[in-house]
Amino acid sequence: MNIKTIGNNVPLNLNTFFPYQFSVLAQQVTEFIAQIYEKFGLSKMEWRVLATIGYHCEISARDICKFTHLDKMQVSRAINKLIQSELLLQQISLEDRRKNLLSLTAKGGELYQEIIPLVKNKEQLLLEGLTAQECEQLKMLTVKLSAQLEVFSNKNFLKGSHNDASKC
Repeated sequence: MNIKTIGNNVPLNLNTFFPYQFSVLAQQVTEFIAQIYEKFGLSKMEWRVLATIGYHCEISARDICKFTHLDKMQVSRAINKLIQSELLLQQISLEDRRKNLLSLTAKGGELYQEIIPLVKNKEQLLLEGLTAQECEQLKMLTVKLSAQLEVFSNKNFLKGSHNDASKC
């Protein structure tokens, strides 16, 4: 592949630009794992919502958005579909009547429990090319980068600040 310059500007090399490469990897992982939950008729968003509720047991739609960093509209559509499929139960919080809490129905819990070992096996298959130390490093670095992005987000870094955050 030939990379050409445009005027005096050198184009961004996507083969070495980390955000682009990470985005591609995230999409590949999503497609790899989707082979499981799509067999159960779930979309990517529906699975993420179902998995989040399964993890938390009871959670609001707003907190799902915060936990997953997903768009409110995507989460709302997934919740509605899962409720229609009788996989989720929505009820008013006893502590705050303004808040609706979501939980898995018996049917939703059974589906969640059926999918968990399958996606965990896929995860193992995905990571089998890495050593145990590399797996731990990958997990640690992912958490570290996520925390760094939270800091930037909280400082409105992504909205125009020009701080040099590059340490690599």
